[in-house]
Amino acid sequence: MSEDPDTVGFNVGGKLCQVSRSLIKQYPGTMLARMTSDVWEGERPGSKAFFIERSGDRFEYCLDYMRDGSVCIPFTVSKEALLRDLEYY
Repeated sequence: MSEDPDTVGFNVGGKLCQVSRSLIKQYPGTMLARMTSDVWEGERPGSKAFFIERSGDRFEYCLDYMRDGSVCIPFTVSKEALLRDLEYY
């Protein structure tokens, strides 16, 4: 993962993603914001990515929703599962 201070790495279900800190900071009450803040009491990955035991494929749709406020999902993705992920993150 890149050591760019403007991004943070996530390993979600084995899928690696680099996310801009500015996007995460737009949602201060989320688990992602807490994980990447100074208040996080969980394990810090150092230069590695934060590991999250969730679907990496659906994580991309969650990021799209955070960026755009809406998301188009294919028929192969469960709407209910995506809504659960959105609540989780």
